Amino acid sequence: MTIQINNVLTRQKSPFTPLEDNTVRIYVCGVTVYGRCHVGHLRCYLSFDAIVRYFAYKGYNVAYCRNFTDIDDKIIARAKEIEAGPEGEWRQAAAYADYDDAQWQTRLAEDDVIRNRAKADDRHLAEVVSDYFIDIFSNDDFGPFDLFPATSEPRVSQNIPEVIALIEQIIDNGYGYESCGDVYFDVAAYHEKTGQYGKLSGRDFKQMMDGARVAPGDKKRNAPDFALWKSAATGDPAWPSPWGDGRPGWHIECSAMSHKELGTPFDIHGGGKDLIFPHHENEIAQSEAGLGHAFCNTWIHNGFVTVDGVKMSKSLGNFISIQEALKMAPPEVWRMVVLGTHYASPIDFSRTRKETEGDETVRGTIDIAFDRVEYFYETLKRADEAVGADPISDDATVLADERGQAIIDTFEKMMDDDFNTARAMAVIGESMKYVNELCDMKAKQIKKLDGGKESWRRTLQKAATDLRVVLGALNLCKAKPEEALAAMRDFSAKARGIDAAKVEQLMLDRAEARKEKDWARSDEIRDALAAMGVELRDGVGGSDWKVARN
Repeated sequence: MTIQINNVLTRQKSPFTPLEDNTVRIYVCGVTVYGRCHVGHLRCYLSFDAIVRYFAYKGYNVAYCRNFTDIDDKIIARAKEIEAGPEGEWRQAAAYADYDDAQWQTRLAEDDVIRNRAKADDRHLAEVVSDYFIDIFSNDDFGPFDLFPATSEPRVSQNIPEVIALIEQIIDNGYGYESCGDVYFDVAAYHEKTGQYGKLSGRDFKQMMDGARVAPGDKKRNAPDFALWKSAATGDPAWPSPWGDGRPGWHIECSAMSHKELGTPFDIHGGGKDLIFPHHENEIAQSEAGLGHAFCNTWIHNGFVTVDGVKMSKSLGNFISIQEALKMAPPEVWRMVVLGTHYASPIDFSRTRKETEGDETVRGTIDIAFDRVEYFYETLKRADEAVGADPISDDATVLADERGQAIIDTFEKMMDDDFNTARAMAVIGESMKYVNELCDMKAKQIKKLDGGKESWRRTLQKAATDLRVVLGALNLCKAKPEEALAAMRDFSAKARGIDAAKVEQLMLDRAEARKEKDWARSDEIRDALAAMGVELRDGVGGSDWKVARN
């Protein structure tokens, strides 16, 4: 089946047809590097990671461009705060009103590192800030998530000639104008000529013009006009241009970099829904005005993020950095959280909590995802143990059960439908249930199957193999089950303050008590472990433990 994509530009779901045979060219808006990333960024890049990986899984050559905005007002502001020092007036700003001691400690430590780096660097401090947070993005924030490698990660500062060239084309074509050292895109001229401004966002141009006014002293002709080039303020980083020293506007950078890296038109442009207007709308306008042809065929946007049902905001105290997120759950669990929701739908990040009134416990998305990952690994482990290491007879056939035979086909059907990871994960979950049903079969039941035990083993082997194929397409469950489960247990124990060594000793004591048939002592130890938050699992091969979820 051909991949069907819900194109935001056309507002229709349609078959994906690459502009170049067997190659898909994708541009996703990257981060502005003035601080650490948060779970909103995580949602975006894990969503597009699944999309890019699925294209690769389907056999496409993937040209994947994800940029860094390393020139921006926020970056310059961060540099000025660092220059002002740890006791500067900037600390009284509203943005820092809710900072706790840990946040201040992290912030001031980062500033010290950047300040020390700058001593050996003759560039503007804002550029050193950008470099530092690009390193943080690649190593600390997203390094643990094993993202599909981008083909290119261009920076604005390294593409100034391309930005200037595109602006000159826009001006030459009659859609830009210089004003006191700044250059603006003439939205009214563009819309009068093309009637296209607002085609991505669906906004009415006349209402935009009627609803906004140019403020006295403003350099713009019309309120919707936006900056292509900004003249430099004293002390700010700047580059020479035909209009004087300055720097690019926000929107123009993505047009210039995507055109350089992917050519235009290219296949897919992605980003968060918050970028549809004005950023992506302006990208289309300025690109098509300057280049004279279509910019991008398909637009994909991931949905918004809430935390415990409320929009994430620093002012509300529910802002979660990736640094903090990795203390809540391992990377694979966060990936599971994201994949459990369709990329275009809103997603809520929440933890298990008890209601203030009554005893009802509300399961959070993070904890549900943790259990889900654990369940997947446990199932694969059971299947591996059931199949065993002995060769399977060549005469053994796969049992005639569609649940086991259609795992890959059904998975692809879900993913081909606009990359519906939520439904794909449901398919995987049902397949895991089928594997567990096979593992639960008694010897007498297995003997009655067509082909007996060998066909049972062959069926389990195929199901586990197919599950690993589809999970691998989404970069899930690639570790050895035993190692992954041990790591998840250690993570939970550390998070709950459980002494793993003490648990292991109690497990040995209990095993000895059971060997001596001291059932009272065995029960006493079980109760002690339960009080610590430990759940015991007794099996044929012995006993094991995990951290209880609550």
